[in-house]
Amino acid sequence: MKSSIAASCGGRIAPQSGRRRGVSLVELLAAMTAASVVMATSLGLVHRSFSFESRSRGILADERTALRLARQFRTDVHEAVTATGGPDDAPGGVLVAIGCPDRRITYRREPQGLVRRTELTTGVATREHYPFSKPVEWAAQAEGRLVSLTGTTAVAAAGQPSLALEAVAMLPLPREVGHD
Repeated sequence: MKSSIAASCGGRIAPQSGRRRGVSLVELLAAMTAASVVMATSLGLVHRSFSFESRSRGILADERTALRLARQFRTDVHEAVTATGGPDDAPGGVLVAIGCPDRRITYRREPQGLVRRTELTTGVATREHYPFSKPVEWAAQAEGRLVSLTGTTAVAAAGQPSLALEAVAMLPLPREVGHD
């Protein structure tokens, strides 16, 4: 059948009117450009969401560490008999020394956090590290029965929250002989 049509048109196949069989180069380039714009935009959004998630995870970890430290500090002070706050330039970075009947507890500063060291009267020592993602400025104070531990980060950059921790506790009242 084709040979008779081709022969009647002088050896050429006549185009079918109204139907195209492919796409032009301009249409292909337009579709590829639109797809690349959509992909670049979505890639930027995915990158931002991962970055936000990573920052959020770091902030939550710092908050959890601060809460855990505050809880432990208050527990230590409530069990203590004596507590002394070291000066800001104390050797070894000792901020607070807490004396309990069966152990001595010290809180020392480190570049990225705080270390709680417990020395039992039997000579056994334990060490617990409280890490933070940013450097923290620590201060401690012991006035009478009131003992406080304060930590703050430097001024945060735009969009970065700062961390502030203040754990305040009171030494228990001394027990009087003959009273329960």
